[in-house]
Amino acid sequence: MHKHILLLGGSSEAFELAEKLNDHPHFKVTSSLAGRTSLPRKPIGLYRTGGFGGANGLTSYLTTNNIDAIIDATHPFATKISANAHLAAASAPCPIVHLWRAPWQKTSNDHWIEVPTMQAAATCLKPDHSPIFLTIGRLELNQFLERSDLTFLTRAIEPPKSSDPVKSDRITQHPTEAWPDNFKFIYAKGPFTYKEEEALIKQHNIKAIVTKNSGGDKAYAKLEVARALNLPVIMIERPEKPNGPCVSTTKEALTWLETTLPINEINL
Repeated sequence: MHKHILLLGGSSEAFELAEKLNDHPHFKVTSSLAGRTSLPRKPIGLYRTGGFGGANGLTSYLTTNNIDAIIDATHPFATKISANAHLAAASAPCPIVHLWRAPWQKTSNDHWIEVPTMQAAATCLKPDHSPIFLTIGRLELNQFLERSDLTFLTRAIEPPKSSDPVKSDRITQHPTEAWPDNFKFIYAKGPFTYKEEEALIKQHNIKAIVTKNSGGDKAYAKLEVARALNLPVIMIERPEKPNGPCVSTTKEALTWLETTLPINEINL
């Protein structure tokens, strides 16, 4: 008899963990993806896409599907999902652990401007930072719309959608055509190598980078290039850790599972 694990995913660690759980003799896994991209990478094993309907909807899902434990391996900035998972786990009840990768650490050779929010990042930008490389995805670009004095190169997985939270009627109605002329979009999905990031940054004469402190090695190359080229990086600080137990690696997540759901109990 297998214990059923709900894996809240989307991160690189989530895909790695889905593989390990799919091969595990005592667990079965269902991965859940947010569904924000039209062609998401599919994890190994069972998976679902889309929201649950808040904490109450997730609580219902846990009980209806006989979920034995939750691993929250969402993006470190997906605070709403993590908060809902914590509430649902307490309500079900169901044990939960958050796989929260360590943030990046500034070195003595980095030129970081650390800010608490995306709005603060948009406010602190100066004319000599332009052109600016936005590596924040497409869902929080609204904060930069008022900076018509700057030019932006925005990298996203796919073009903006009408459902994106952009406070502009013109853009909402025509998401791919109506962005101001100071925004240029490129569409690509990482990870990116040092050479790829260096070539892109030099090609577009980038003077500064805006990014989130996501941590991990998959998106780190751009920071290495910025360090080598002495470029400022406006770094949005990491939110606080989610409530509840946290681990930082897939190995620790598996250890937590095997401790929380002992194998001798599974075999009863």
